Amino acid sequence: MNQVRLPKFSIAVIGLVVASVFHATPVLGAILTRQEFSGDFTLVDATTPFLTNSLPEEGEYSGFVVYSEDGTLSDWELSVNNLDLNLNPGSTNGGNLTPDVDFELDSGSNWNLVVDFGIAFDAPRYTLERTSSSEIILTGEVGRAGTYIYQDSAAKITLSSSSTSVPEPTSLLGLLFAVGAIAVSKKAGETKSEV
Repeated sequence: MNQVRLPKFSIAVIGLVVASVFHATPVLGAILTRQEFSGDFTLVDATTPFLTNSLPEEGEYSGFVVYSEDGTLSDWELSVNNLDLNLNPGSTNGGNLTPDVDFELDSGSNWNLVVDFGIAFDAPRYTLERTSSSEIILTGEVGRAGTYIYQDSAAKITLSSSSTSVPEPTSLLGLLFAVGAIAVSKKAGETKSEV
């Protein structure tokens, strides 16, 4: 039984194609902006005597939002110590009730994040917003108990950005070509060896 080997040229072409796939420069994907913020909230308004008497005057807080250029929110978190408030994408309100989350990116780097556990059914809704270069405002709506507003006019805010990368279309085509070429060469080798 004679076995026919692949020509060296075919092996070299396949090697070059595979190498080009692994050494291709990635194309820049979405640019993500991460804003981290922290500071001390001060209670500026409470709509009912119950809230006025039960809420702390101040509360240390920290958190972040991560969003893309088109305003799509990809991650977020808020923690306010004196309110025992810890919100993130996995938060629930007691049982299994997950909130509706809405994010709006205004001009520049100002934004508005709404976390609604069902205000129509007397569950809380929280609105966190950055309204100026260093101002963060938290509005809590707690159904019939009323609404409260905390503000920090001197928040510590840091911005960082990162980019995701996707393979070049030519790299994907190269990968398909390489797989196809290997399959065809293997099949041709098997056919010729059956002599």
